[in-house]
Amino acid sequence: MTPPVRELVGRDADLARITEILGLDDPRGVGVVVSGDAGIGKSSLLATVSADAEAAGWTVAWGHCVGQSGSGVAHLPFTELVARLQQLVPDVVEDAVAARPGLAALLPGARDESVAPSSPSQVAEGVHALLTAVGEVAPLLVVIEDAHWADHSSRDLLTLLLTRGFSSPVALVVTYRSDDLHRQHPLHETLAVWARIAGVERLDLQPLADSAIRDIVTSAKSPDLDERTTVEITRRAEGNPFFAEELAASTVSGQPITGNLGRVLWARVDQLSDPAQHVVRTMALGGRTISHDLLLQLVDLTEPELEEAIAEGVERHVIETSWPPAYTFRHALIGETTTNDLLPGPRMRLHRAYAAALASDPTLGPASELARHAAASGDLETAVAASRRAARKDLAAGGPADALAHLEQAMGWLPESAPERDEVSLEASDAALSAGDVVRSVQLLQDRIEHPGDDQSPVMRARLLATCANRARLIDLAVGERGPALTAEAMALVPAEDTPERLFVLTAHMQQLVDTRQYTEAAQLGDEATALAQRLNLPGALTEVRTVMSRVIEVHDDLDALEAHIDRLLADLGDRPDPLRIRIHHQAATMHHRRGNLVRALEHYDKGAALARELHLEFSPFALESLLIGGLTAYELGDWDGARRRLHVTDPALPQPGRSFFDAALMLVRAGRGEDIADQEIAAVRSWWHVDGFGVVQLVMPAVEHYGRQGDLTRALDIARDAIDFLERTWGRFHAIVRLAALVAGQAASAAPTLSDALHRRAVADLEAMMEGVDQIVAMPQRGVREPTTEALDETNTETWAWNLRLRAELLRLQWRLGTGTPPDPAEMVAAWVASVEAFERYGHAYETARSRARLAAVLAATGDAAGARRESEAARVVAARLGAGPLLAELDELHGAGAGRKAFGSDTAGSAETLTAREQEVLELVARGLSNGQVGQQLFISTKTASVHVSRILAKLGASSRTEAAAIARERGLIP
Repeated sequence: MTPPVRELVGRDADLARITEILGLDDPRGVGVVVSGDAGIGKSSLLATVSADAEAAGWTVAWGHCVGQSGSGVAHLPFTELVARLQQLVPDVVEDAVAARPGLAALLPGARDESVAPSSPSQVAEGVHALLTAVGEVAPLLVVIEDAHWADHSSRDLLTLLLTRGFSSPVALVVTYRSDDLHRQHPLHETLAVWARIAGVERLDLQPLADSAIRDIVTSAKSPDLDERTTVEITRRAEGNPFFAEELAASTVSGQPITGNLGRVLWARVDQLSDPAQHVVRTMALGGRTISHDLLLQLVDLTEPELEEAIAEGVERHVIETSWPPAYTFRHALIGETTTNDLLPGPRMRLHRAYAAALASDPTLGPASELARHAAASGDLETAVAASRRAARKDLAAGGPADALAHLEQAMGWLPESAPERDEVSLEASDAALSAGDVVRSVQLLQDRIEHPGDDQSPVMRARLLATCANRARLIDLAVGERGPALTAEAMALVPAEDTPERLFVLTAHMQQLVDTRQYTEAAQLGDEATALAQRLNLPGALTEVRTVMSRVIEVHDDLDALEAHIDRLLADLGDRPDPLRIRIHHQAATMHHRRGNLVRALEHYDKGAALARELHLEFSPFALESLLIGGLTAYELGDWDGARRRLHVTDPALPQPGRSFFDAALMLVRAGRGEDIADQEIAAVRSWWHVDGFGVVQLVMPAVEHYGRQGDLTRALDIARDAIDFLERTWGRFHAIVRLAALVAGQAASAAPTLSDALHRRAVADLEAMMEGVDQIVAMPQRGVREPTTEALDETNTETWAWNLRLRAELLRLQWRLGTGTPPDPAEMVAAWVASVEAFERYGHAYETARSRARLAAVLAATGDAAGARRESEAARVVAARLGAGPLLAELDELHGAGAGRKAFGSDTAGSAETLTAREQEVLELVARGLSNGQVGQQLFISTKTASVHVSRILAKLGASSRTEAAAIARERGLIP
């Protein structure tokens, strides 16, 4: 509820500022973060603004984050907010819930285990849509107070709302206590994110001036407040209006102002009658707000006696009331002071009473509160059970991170010897996986495996081992290397009986055998698992076995057979909401991607991502990978805006290292468009290399392009070398080295004319080292092909085939542009670049096709085929312009701008001179690099005699007597760099 409006003193400027930001007379969407110390007047200021907004026709709704009570409940302030909006605009809320069922998790009474779970993104989308819809009816002011107490899910949702903004006039104001923050405070990192959101305004309330504090003190209107006392109160209040009020009120009531504020605040409580003090002490352990029904269960008072005690607390400005019947402290500092004053004995008894009341009637408070009070009273069994219930409810409300916090808290209460710890470890691992934190998911399982209880059953240990192996394969942590050993141990532990547990372990071990290329053994195990799934009548498990078996088919058969197998799997599952369909769509997309059918690959990636959203599994590994690689596929197809849309993940709940993968993939588009990429961005992604080699691959490609565009080939070579070293240690041979080598060769060739001898030698040496890995990859027997020929790549891995041809063309270009040694045969170089163009065109990579065309055009121009060069460059320019590929457009401009628009010697002085032709400009640049006539001829594919003629003409036009003088004049006049 909106707090009562109080008289504002000394806040005229702040009120004017926030009124201006919100635009009460000119409503618009805006985000505001208001900070200040406890008691500084944030609530009073916003209460006044809220009243002014309501008078101006705005809808106003508040949500409160709560310390202690409810601190572990996901989306708690938004539950209050939605409930208030349901009272104010019920039709809008009803329509919003119908359109976005995930929003139902926040409706009053919806936090029930029977409610279908909602993902964080569904809840976020629902809240955003609801607020937008309310704003379309009338301007909406939303105040979320005390974000320093916000739960994890609420912090993430606030970040999303502030980031996305609103299309309708919705003003979102978030407050927090700045004096409560410290370096490890959970809000600290979130505030750093908010500070970078464009358009979010900040208002930091400063202490009031002494004159304003004097006005507050003298408003007490008591003869006891003489000048000396007023001065003393003003001094001690230090600009804090609440402190001033409390000190003044204590003085008026005859209390001395010695001691700290805590004693002053407690003195206010100490004046209450015994029943009222009992009520206040009881309220203190429940947090700032407590319902009437719960308080009645806790105090040894009749309902009339309770109401009388409450009335006394209200009269003494200790308690305030709200509706539905609930009570809150006038300021949280009063509750905190009262809590600190409690002795251990009474504190323990009160926690026990809370736990008993909440256990007897779950409607009185959330399970997280029962867990807190039960743990504080020493009843850990009840605390663990309540935390597990709280976790399930948070999962239903779209708060997997909060569910994980509950479960990890429960694990802290359980001894290692407790058998229940096994189940809680699995539940916590599941919650971490749902939150997208695969690393945490694996670590939780690994810890329990390494520290089992004395009574851990063999079947449970087998389940832990198999689950850990399944999840470790999704990342490159060291435990992933032990996957086959983990599942082998699980196989030895699980009884050879027809049970779902054995089937689960069989499937996990089969997956490990496939991953380690033990295909014959995997096929044998697959037959056993298939038969067991059929005997147990578990169609879902049978489909999963067949999904794993598709990798065996991929190896022992051809891709046509694999495609037919995957199509059968999808047909068998139909439209059922089965999470396994996400994985199968991912597998289908991967297969089409290998075959070079990018359009069909993207269709399956998008279907997998859409299904994940439908099933509230956006953060599951195959869902994230479908979205990520779908974005990369859109990039290859030349839909760079679509790639941005897929790769720019706004959900703040996505943890690392997943977020770094998306950041790195998005750098490909940014690098292609020539956008700046900060060193700290690259460093941030690189900090996660140790977790998963996939992130290494995603980062190194755009980093090489970025450094190359900056003219820093050294850093491009450095990061490429580091990436190869890391991937060879973790992956062994890997196909991405072909693409990486081609990109490095391309950057080295582009920089060749300006390379120092040392950097030239290093680039050549690094590329020679890379070629060893490349040759191993292209010479490998290809899946589904009997003879190990490089030509098989064009059918089994079209991407690697195209990049291999590109690499060969780039190496010839490097040899050509270096201008040392024997130049490549012109026909050979033209053929190499034609092959690169055709390969990328067949693969479907729009940008690399265009880039290959641009470099083919350069070669054609050098050989004298001006018409061919113009044809290829114009085709490349169309694509580059459509994509907004700035570096490629600059490369094309340079190709056609050699000598164009440049003036010869004396053009900008008195007199005139002849203009250099395009060919003479090329010759001049090579002469300035120190090349002889013979070398110039080799570089430009002309005879030595023709080169000599061009040099003579250049000397004449520049008025130079030697090649050295010509170069000096050209540099002086800006004809060459």
